[in-house]
Amino acid sequence: MGWFHAHGSLSRPAVSILAKADGKPAGAGVLLPRRHLLTCAHVVNSALGKDRLAPDHPGPIAVPVRLHGPEHTVEAEAELAVWIPPRTDDGGLGAFEWNGDLAVLRLSATLPPAIEPPRWHPMAQRQLVRAWHGSGEPGVFADAEVSECDGRFGYFDGAERALDIEPAYSGGPLWSNEEGAVVGLVTAKLRIQGTLRRAWGIPWQRVARELHDAGAGHLLPPQPEEDVRDHPGYAELVSLLDGPLPLSEGWIRSCRTVARQCGLGHRADGVPSADEFAHLLLTRGRALPALVEAVRGTAGTAADDLLAIGRRCGLPKLLSPGEHERLLVLLRALPTAAAAGVPGAVRAALPLAALPAALLTGHDGGHGDEGRNGAGPAGRLEALIAHLEGLHGDSSPIDDGVMAVPGLLRAVEFVAAGCCPADQRIALRRWNRAVARRLGVHDAAMTERRLEAEQWAQSASRGSAPRVVAKLDPYGAPSGGTSATAREEPERYRLRLWCDDGDGLRQVSDDSERPRGAEEVAQEIFAAVGSLRRPDPSGPRPVIELIVDRDALEVPVDRWKAAGPGAVLPMRLGTPYPLVVNCPELRELNGGTMLDQWRERWVRLDAEEPVHIDDATAPDPEAVCGLVMERLTARVTIDVAAHRRTGVVQMCLAAGIPVVLWDRSGEEGSPAVRHAAGVSARELPEAVRTYRTKTLQRPEEYSGRPVLAWADAGRALPRLDLADPTE
Repeated sequence: MGWFHAHGSLSRPAVSILAKADGKPAGAGVLLPRRHLLTCAHVVNSALGKDRLAPDHPGPIAVPVRLHGPEHTVEAEAELAVWIPPRTDDGGLGAFEWNGDLAVLRLSATLPPAIEPPRWHPMAQRQLVRAWHGSGEPGVFADAEVSECDGRFGYFDGAERALDIEPAYSGGPLWSNEEGAVVGLVTAKLRIQGTLRRAWGIPWQRVARELHDAGAGHLLPPQPEEDVRDHPGYAELVSLLDGPLPLSEGWIRSCRTVARQCGLGHRADGVPSADEFAHLLLTRGRALPALVEAVRGTAGTAADDLLAIGRRCGLPKLLSPGEHERLLVLLRALPTAAAAGVPGAVRAALPLAALPAALLTGHDGGHGDEGRNGAGPAGRLEALIAHLEGLHGDSSPIDDGVMAVPGLLRAVEFVAAGCCPADQRIALRRWNRAVARRLGVHDAAMTERRLEAEQWAQSASRGSAPRVVAKLDPYGAPSGGTSATAREEPERYRLRLWCDDGDGLRQVSDDSERPRGAEEVAQEIFAAVGSLRRPDPSGPRPVIELIVDRDALEVPVDRWKAAGPGAVLPMRLGTPYPLVVNCPELRELNGGTMLDQWRERWVRLDAEEPVHIDDATAPDPEAVCGLVMERLTARVTIDVAAHRRTGVVQMCLAAGIPVVLWDRSGEEGSPAVRHAAGVSARELPEAVRTYRTKTLQRPEEYSGRPVLAWADAGRALPRLDLADPTE
């Protein structure tokens, strides 16, 4: 045992496999990485009420489990992932033995960070081991000594004054305190005459072999004696830890701090060797950040060197255990209303980052009992932090010694600015500043990110942009076709106009039944925009919202120019102001169901990942339907062949998707759609407006003709009553 060591059996999470019928312990298990559990197959059979050595695969089943950690108890369902049945007919077996008998279960819940998988070590003769009852009670255990182990079977004899091993111990770990690790699984007690209390188990050696043979070797944790000498960072770390760093002031205190933060014990005297410390830094995710934190105040150059090695070698964890726990505490303390704004703040901070929707919304299409056991929201928060830790900085490092601003720290600034009450905003910013200094991020860079976050929060708090709502109807025969080349614009239109300054809609148009040409329509809309009351001139630009029927979705209103004596500038409607279309007709086709979905989708606009539809991802209408119904998608971009475009657009709008972007030019690989790909959802109207201005400046380079359908469920539409009851 080295200078660092596990705290002992109390560091091991206890796993109870419960019977489905009555909830009583059917056996125990061992936690594996990535939310998996290992137990005996016969324990799963017992939990299901079947014959315990039945070899048949149980099918797609789940059993209730309970995990007891140092600070948390988690109840969840665990689905069967790997089945290695008991094999009693293999050759070379004794009367009381069988091969196989392993099962891997996958948890439905995300676990708190304090519940970690234990280490493993090969079983060997004369090891002193301890086994626990499936109830998980820490005081119900049996002590024994391994009397024989051949790598396939391990036999152990109970101590004279120890409890006897019973069936509910099956599947649980055999813990060696000397090794600080699990050496095998309890399998069965030998029912033989005599005073000796003997049982047998599956050694770690056979566990590893059976899982590898079943194609599940990737689920195994790395062995504690993993050789890291070939790791690209090993030699650099050993050299650094053998150099001036251990001579720095407070080195012993730093070593003890790292041990404490990593949940490890340590020897009372001395310090770890450079080799042992390098091994810890490369095999325990948050050990290197913990060491950097410990030495930053006394050995800043060494802290920078450690960070540089971590970046070069791709060590994934950014935060020390203490920093990670503190951030979780701060975020979990947010009021419900503030917490609801976190997804939008994260997306605004990192608009180009790949952020899985399940991390932001909890909708992963998987298991439904996260809410029941209470681990779901907390687990998603931890998973979101872990994902953000792995993102590259939002800028390039100046040189090898200067850290770019990590994406996580940028996101925290946006959450603090846009979501938090004053006290919690101060606490989050204090946490962010401390982590930035530990990482060597320059104060000026963090100040810049804070200003960006405050500008975003200020913009978001201004509320919705003022708007002009225009109901446009072709006068006479409808346009019919939808292709930009085949359709002729209707010569005359009926127009009704409303203004919305933020105080509700007010109708401003007169003589709405009078037919108008395109130039006159543009002139009247511009006049309505000019009449808007804008209490904050520095706020967002007014938006022109066109209410159209399905046949007019691609009428190029954005390119209409105003006429008249005052029309000095050849302005097109879609260039000075964002112009969007809204088609209630399609949204209302399926009645209340799609209207409810539309409202729910709009709520998720900042959280759900956008969906892109092209001919490869959705080659037919059924594929389109499946794609838009898979999740409550709120934003879709469409780039399909021209002959399919109308149908795909209308399907998306009929499904209640509030934000849909496409290119009416019919150009394959639309440059307009590509232009908007990296833009956050709420910035799309302005991004499309900007693109339209560029089509006037450089038409060959900006050849797209973007159309943006935008249906804000939080803003009222005018009542579109017919002017003439006979129509």
